[in-house]
Amino acid sequence: MNKMYEFGFLCTNKDEKELMNALYSFLEPLRRTFSKTRNKGMLEARLPYVYKHFYWNLNKEKQVYVEVYPNKDVEGQYKFADENVGWVLFANLKDVTPPYHVPIEEQEKYLADLLSSAHFNYVKLYEYSDEEERL
Repeated sequence: MNKMYEFGFLCTNKDEKELMNALYSFLEPLRRTFSKTRNKGMLEARLPYVYKHFYWNLNKEKQVYVEVYPNKDVEGQYKFADENVGWVLFANLKDVTPPYHVPIEEQEKYLADLLSSAHFNYVKLYEYSDEEERL
C-alpha cells in the first residue's frame, strides 16, 4: 500500500528561496538534493495548473518521493483554496517488497522531519485514499 499526501506551507509565493534553502539544508547531510525542473513534459503533466518550475526529490533509501510547487499557478489559479498556503509539498511513500522495503513508520518520520525543517508552519491539505489518482 502506498500513501500520498499534500501539505501546505503557510507562507507566500515569494518565500520560495527561504523555503527551498531550508529543505536543501535538510537533505545536504543525507547527500541528497532537490532537482528544479522546467521540463515541458513534466510541467504539462501538472495541467490544468500551469507552473514555471517545481522541485522534486526521490529518496530511494527511504522510498519517499516529494515535489514542492506553488499553490497559486502562473495564471492565478489556486490548487488548494487556502490562500495562506504559498507552497505545497506532495509526498508519495512507497511500500515495496524486500530488499527495498522501508517500514511506513520510518518513511512518515522522514517526511515529518523534512516538513519540520522548513521553518514555516504547515498544514495537511489532503490525504489520498488507496488507489486514488493524484489531484
